[in-house]
Amino acid sequence: MPKISPFWFIRDGEKLVQCNKGDFDKAIISGKSIKYHGYANKKCERIAEELETSRMEFLSNPNLSPKFRTAITNPQNVVEVQVIRVDDPLFWIKEAKRAKYQTQ
Repeated sequence: MPKISPFWFIRDGEKLVQCNKGDFDKAIISGKSIKYHGYANKKCERIAEELETSRMEFLSNPNLSPKFRTAITNPQNVVEVQVIRVDDPLFWIKEAKRAKYQTQ
């Protein structure tokens, strides 16, 4: 199965404008709606679309806490989608090794 190359888009109304990675990250930081094409499968892509819809709803709220606004305008957080499978016995072992859980 061929690997899908990533493509970055910024939404302009109903249109998708293809852009480079730098412009894509700037759009996320500035709170624009985006679309990323390059997920491993359709399930991840569908979940990402639903997350993008909810992200835009949160960003439209003027009373959103600054800490949460910063988290949902971080490009790394926006594009990362994890699908947790029930039958993955090593999930928590892999998850525990992530940097966000490590103490210095």
